[in-house]
Amino acid sequence: MSNDENSNASGVDKVLTILEEISDHSEGISLAELVKRTRIAKTTLFRTLETLKDRQYVMLDNATERYHLDLKSLELGIKGLMNVNLVEASIPYLKTLSAKTSETCFLGVYNSGHVVYLYKSEGTLSIQTNARLGARLPAYCTGIGKALLAFQPLEEIDRVLNEPLHPFTEKTIVDRVALYEVLADIRLKGYSLDNEENEEGLTCVARPVFNYTGAVVGALSVAGPTHRMERKIAQVNDELEQACSLISRRLGFINR
Repeated sequence: MSNDENSNASGVDKVLTILEEISDHSEGISLAELVKRTRIAKTTLFRTLETLKDRQYVMLDNATERYHLDLKSLELGIKGLMNVNLVEASIPYLKTLSAKTSETCFLGVYNSGHVVYLYKSEGTLSIQTNARLGARLPAYCTGIGKALLAFQPLEEIDRVLNEPLHPFTEKTIVDRVALYEVLADIRLKGYSLDNEENEEGLTCVARPVFNYTGAVVGALSVAGPTHRMERKIAQVNDELEQACSLISRRLGFINR
C-alpha cells in the first residue's frame, strides 16, 4: 500500500472513530473529552470535526460546547437499519392501530442497547414525546426498547445492563436485578410497559415482532398520556397483540 493509501485509510479510521464516539454520548461530548477518548491529536480532531460540521454529520451545541450527531449521520443510520420488508409490512397495521386506539403508535428496531424509531402513526389524540422519527433512545427505560431487549441473547442483555444506567424520571428502573426480572416477565407475558420511566406523564405498552427465523426484528408501541392510557391499557394491549401477530405472520413467523 502506498503512502497516500495509508494516509487515506488512516483518515477514514479517524472519521469513523470520531463518529462512533459521539454516537455513544446521547448528551453530547466536548472536544477535550473526544481528544481523551479517541487519542487523536487535538488539531487533527478539530479540523476533522469542522469538516463533519460543514457536511452536517455533526453539530456543535454552542451553549454546552458539546458535539452531537447531525442530520446526515441520522439519515445514514436509518437507511442502514431500515428493514424495508418490516416497515412495509407494518405501516397498514400501525395506521389501523392508531385509528382504533386514538393514540400515537411507533415502530422501532434494536441497535446496540438502544431503540431507533423508524415509523410513527399519529392518533386523533395529541401527544408530546421524545420518541420522534429517527430518535435513538435507551432500551432499558422505553416500552419498545424493553420489548426488544427482552428477546436478545443473554450475552447482549448482560452487556447492556452492565453499562451505566441513568434515571430519566423518578420511575426509571436502574436496579439491574429488577431489570432482569422485568425482562423475564416480558418474555413470559409477551408485552412490556413503560410507566413514565422515560418521560414523566407518558405511558407506553409495546410488543415485539418476529420474522420467519423466530428472531425479534422490531417492536410496536402505543403511547399516550398516563391519565388516558391507565383507563385502556388492556384494550390497547389486545389491539397491539393482534397487530404484532399479523405483522409477524406476514414476515413468515409461525408461532408453535
